[in-house]
Amino acid sequence: MVTIKDVAKASGYSISTVSYALNDSGNIPQSTKDKIWSVAKKLKYYPNAAARNLKNQNTMNVGFFVSGFSGPVYHKIYDGIATGLEGSDYNLVVSFSKNAKKMITERQIDAAIILCPKVEDKVIKIAQNLGIPTILLDRLNPGGDFVYSHVLNSYEGGRIATEYLIEQGCKKIAYLSGILGSHENEQRFLGYQNALKSKGLPQMVYFGDFTEDSGASIVEKLEGVPPFDGIFCANDEMAIGMINAFKTYGVHIPKDIHVIGFDDVDVSKYINGGLSTVGVEHEKWGIDVAKDMLSILKGDAVETQKIVGVKLIKRNT
Repeated sequence: MVTIKDVAKASGYSISTVSYALNDSGNIPQSTKDKIWSVAKKLKYYPNAAARNLKNQNTMNVGFFVSGFSGPVYHKIYDGIATGLEGSDYNLVVSFSKNAKKMITERQIDAAIILCPKVEDKVIKIAQNLGIPTILLDRLNPGGDFVYSHVLNSYEGGRIATEYLIEQGCKKIAYLSGILGSHENEQRFLGYQNALKSKGLPQMVYFGDFTEDSGASIVEKLEGVPPFDGIFCANDEMAIGMINAFKTYGVHIPKDIHVIGFDDVDVSKYINGGLSTVGVEHEKWGIDVAKDMLSILKGDAVETQKIVGVKLIKRNT
């Protein structure tokens, strides 16, 4: 069995430097890490738990990494992935994003599905170095071997949501942002911007964090007096928080203002007679992701980046 000493000897680096590189320590430059990983792959060296695996190096586990399960979307995607893997020989292991680096580095899984922007690109790089197939959800593919992505068409969703507000006669349309820097928020905002530009309408932006509380807090800051007649919220949770808060101030929706969200979560059907939103078939998405992963693990060719469709759902807001 190849040891860390063999990697050190073949690479010309000390055992401590090799150890730092294989554990992605910040003490050494990325160029050194890449050289050491290259030698380790040639020697077929796998750190920690990987060296304890059986000859075929397979765990038969697929890891699904998320930031948390408090939102109304994660469980639908999980259900879809679980359904898609059903009948295969693979187990679905669900964990928080903070555990991704350890589980990938120690090769506790054969493949990774990542639904969290907090998992850094360098962790994905480790998966590439180990030959662990990785599918990123709603995140652009950074490129390279063994990396795939499924990305929501958030731009299209932002565009059609804003155009729908324009169709309702809105002239002062605001955007309630989600987490800044996230791919989905950037694309939804871009769709919103371009829809307004095409009609020569002004922009108005508020900042939330994809939670119901952040939608409500905007209303509190406005003291219940909206300076807009329509608002596109980057997800349904913020839209729901905003609608409920406006009601306490006597603001009527859609009589006084129009509100539209994004996601079409289950509770959206029951908010204010039905929340207008941009729909995503989350469970189907999860099934498609699982099917792609099984194909990849079998060695079949799969598109490196897929666009997941969205649709406008007109209701009562």
